[in-house]
Amino acid sequence: MGKYILLKIKPGKREKWLTWCNELKTMYKNEALITLEEESLIQERCFIFGEGDNSYVVYKHLPEAGQIKKLANMNRELNRKHFEVFHECLEKVKGEMCVGYDFTRS
Repeated sequence: MGKYILLKIKPGKREKWLTWCNELKTMYKNEALITLEEESLIQERCFIFGEGDNSYVVYKHLPEAGQIKKLANMNRELNRKHFEVFHECLEKVKGEMCVGYDFTRS
């Protein structure tokens, strides 16, 4: 099923986060895909919703069958940059998050 994480975008940081997401999708895409393999993931998704300073992010990590997500390789410059922007722009929402339902048809 994977793991979901809910985060709030810090005030004034929505545009910086959107810019970083766009850079990941374009100029860093190939390297980002390599990091998925290093972390035993087949998918990492970032959903952004809300407006302005009332914006949120939902992350989904889907590991390979029978695996759990491994820690990021912090020797990789892209991972260090991602953690830097992540912590500058996002904060965890307190409280427990659960999945109401998640259907997958095979």
